[in-house]
Amino acid sequence: MTHAGRAREAGDRVDPPGGKVRSPLVIACFAWLAAVTVQFATQWRAIVALDFSDPDDAMRMAQVRDLLAGQGWWDLHQYRVNPADGGVLMHWSRIVDAPIALGVLILRPLFGQPVAEQLMMAFWPAMTAAILFLICTLAFRGLSDRRIAIGAPILMAASAPLMGQFRPLHIDHHGWQIIFAALILWQAIRPASRQAGIFAGLAGAALLAVSIEGLPIITLFAGLAAIRWALHARPEDRDRLIGMMGALAAGAALFQFATRGPASLVDSWCDALSPPYIAAFAAAFLPVAAMALRTPRTVALRIMILGIAGLLAAGALVFVAPQCASGPFASLDPVVVRFWYAHILEGRPVWLSGAMMTAAMIVPPLLGLVGSAMAWRANTDAAERRRWTVIFIALAGATMLALLVMRAGATAQVFALPGCVWLTLSAWTRARSLGSAPLRMAATAGALMTLPVTAAALSALVLQEVSPRMKTVDRMIFPANKVDQMCLKRDAVRALNTLPAGTVLTPLDLGGPMLFWTHHKLVATGHHRNNKAMADTINAFIGTADEAEALVRRREATLIVFCQTANDFRYYRTAGKNSLAQRLAAGNPPAWLEPLATGREYGLSVWRVKPE
Repeated sequence: MTHAGRAREAGDRVDPPGGKVRSPLVIACFAWLAAVTVQFATQWRAIVALDFSDPDDAMRMAQVRDLLAGQGWWDLHQYRVNPADGGVLMHWSRIVDAPIALGVLILRPLFGQPVAEQLMMAFWPAMTAAILFLICTLAFRGLSDRRIAIGAPILMAASAPLMGQFRPLHIDHHGWQIIFAALILWQAIRPASRQAGIFAGLAGAALLAVSIEGLPIITLFAGLAAIRWALHARPEDRDRLIGMMGALAAGAALFQFATRGPASLVDSWCDALSPPYIAAFAAAFLPVAAMALRTPRTVALRIMILGIAGLLAAGALVFVAPQCASGPFASLDPVVVRFWYAHILEGRPVWLSGAMMTAAMIVPPLLGLVGSAMAWRANTDAAERRRWTVIFIALAGATMLALLVMRAGATAQVFALPGCVWLTLSAWTRARSLGSAPLRMAATAGALMTLPVTAAALSALVLQEVSPRMKTVDRMIFPANKVDQMCLKRDAVRALNTLPAGTVLTPLDLGGPMLFWTHHKLVATGHHRNNKAMADTINAFIGTADEAEALVRRREATLIVFCQTANDFRYYRTAGKNSLAQRLAAGNPPAWLEPLATGREYGLSVWRVKPE
């Protein structure tokens, strides 16, 4: 029986054929290349046509384009959105913009800006995926069974939820969130040291600078480091904790200043890294730093110090910005929550999605939990058991987060990789050791069922049969052609460029592509900091003609544009009787609007606002 199926002796290591270092990296390269090749083959038409499946990708490139056109590094406003109020300050980070802008800058002299942008949007997600493959291979190579470092990239390549975050044209920030989370996990399973803590803290600060959504992951790993020190009082665990908390506090301030400028160290925001969070990290670091002078002798005292650190952090956050205690989206207008935020499935609990998405997001982490527990039990080496304990707890926390917020599922997929590989190796080893041929064949087939992609597919079929609602949601999430359904095709949106530049009132999901492809300004896009303009946009569509006219003229809109088949417009149209959306869909416009033929062949409905 191989090492995956028996108890492990201290110091035992299982090395892959071909060498200790090169083989896992070579396999990772081939797995990455295979995954990227499949993505390019299946999405080639979309790449050539620049058909965005996610409006945020178009918005990201519009932000990069503004930066290259001369907008200040520290100026993150979108001045073509909500022009009546002087633009909207985006909560996105220059950490994501910078490499894309640099690539366009390098390629522009050779191909021109349009082709340079297209090349970066096509190839940059694959490059970031390569970074993730490298991190995971190096991280899991440190486990005693190094076949995990071989199996992990193969499972990554087959993971649709994970690779979907690195698909061509998807240049949004989610891939970077996964990369920084993987870096933190790598440092957490390394031998404890001040250096490992500093690297983890800096990766955590970068994660938060990209998106405050990473705060639960940071809290989880900081708590793990703190508990390990509290229980055992090892000097190396203390050094890791001090290094992590110090680097987190200092790194957060550094990244904030570098990417947003001096003003960002004064202005408080709850939806992005800002002074309230930096103050909380600094407050938590103070009692932790005091431990460098004298370590409490008892577990109770150490836990008490950690409790004080947690209270100081919470107190600093609430003192600097009390509104942040309610969460980053607490200030959203109720109509924005109802017609926009409630329909963003990636920000909602996973069970509200369809069977395919639920199974793909949850089944692999559950398998990873089982495999991690088995690996802990099979190992007798104390250091190896600590590594698997960290993996299990980190995966459990990430899985709980993914249950509540679906977009966190991709991070859980990464944390699940070691356990999934262990589970499949163990099942395969035991199946092949059976003496009876029929039993061996049946057990081998069962071992293949432990592969995440296989188990998730079978689970999705079961869920579809058990829950008709999930099957219906699947059809909504995966329509025959989402680009056509949303009127996001390039030619559809670019048709609006034949009209004089103006300010467009449009459903929120169409805003990003319109900003990218046209010279028009927009009342609002689907970005929550523009809360008031978003509410006015929705209220204009769901309100009566008179109410809509008042809002449209207050927002200085000259055009109204929507897509008849888009989900968001369907929500507006069915919100109430005699609404503007309902009247326009029925071809019964109010007197202050006149129809235009522009874009009609692509499914767009365009209306000009008559002067008062």
